[in-house]
Amino acid sequence: MNSSQPDISVIIPTRNRAASLQVTLECLAGANRDGLNVEVIVVNNAGSDETEEVTKSFEKKIPIRYLYEPTLGKSHALNRALDDGNLGEIVAVLDDDMSPDANWFQGVAAICKRWPEKDLFAGFTPVIWPSADVPEWATRPNLQSWLFSAGYIPEKDAHLQEGRWFLGGHFWFRSRVLDNGRRFKDIWITEPDFQLDLVQSGASGVSARDAKAGHRIQPYLLEKEVVLERARKTGKSAAWLRLQPYRKHMKQARMLHEYPLLGRIFCLLNHVRWTGFYCISYLFPADGTGFERRLIAIERMATYLELFRAANQLEAYSLSRRVRTAVVHSQSNVTA
Repeated sequence: MNSSQPDISVIIPTRNRAASLQVTLECLAGANRDGLNVEVIVVNNAGSDETEEVTKSFEKKIPIRYLYEPTLGKSHALNRALDDGNLGEIVAVLDDDMSPDANWFQGVAAICKRWPEKDLFAGFTPVIWPSADVPEWATRPNLQSWLFSAGYIPEKDAHLQEGRWFLGGHFWFRSRVLDNGRRFKDIWITEPDFQLDLVQSGASGVSARDAKAGHRIQPYLLEKEVVLERARKTGKSAAWLRLQPYRKHMKQARMLHEYPLLGRIFCLLNHVRWTGFYCISYLFPADGTGFERRLIAIERMATYLELFRAANQLEAYSLSRRVRTAVVHSQSNVTA
């Protein structure tokens, strides 16, 4: 590995998916790196397969580091790489089922150069289907972003919108954001949380098509029971992500913080509304429109119900906090 500091460091957390990792490393090793000093950091997250052997087989093809993190969890794997140090100006996070195209490194560098004031970035992430037959419902555009982690970007660069985040399996940031010791939290959706914290601290983001990396869909993700559970888990996790910790730029958090009673009523009404859509979904074809509608309804039902539950558990949204605040203001006015 080149001892000088890289321009781009790519962190790949992985666990017992050596075959998939090899495909990703082959893409990176074959990509155009002209004029760029890059390195790849593979973090074996408590795995027991041939990940180390696969990683070291690329040592003559691309600068690469192998690390082992015994504590299970993606956040621990990512933090292991951050703690190891000597990172590039740009730090990219790639999942082990991504296929960066031949100009990916050049695209990452071009986007960062074009937006020197930005700290957070994402590229174009299309879906790469497995060779097996793909069910019709899986091709629906409304499902691909959250169910299959697809990131489709318009022709023009797109600024990260308030309360949104980039895909966790294909994004990058400037290493300067780590100067205060920033790390990934030990939660399931650790990458979106990391990004939202960055935005809360004043950073901004942009996505562009220059850097393209396809997401290879694993065959098991096309099983109905798997995606139904994924829809529930996504909804619940997204709710907690929006409320914990309290971030004023998240509209759901702001609503429940400023209007805790009305916010709870809003969540319950929307849960009832999406329950109705869930029931209606059974009136449509089971393998197409019906299943698509059912998945969306389940994700929305889980989101609004979990928003309500989370608000009842977190102090920032408690009804009593609102009452206490009103009393304090009233007493202040009387004193004045």
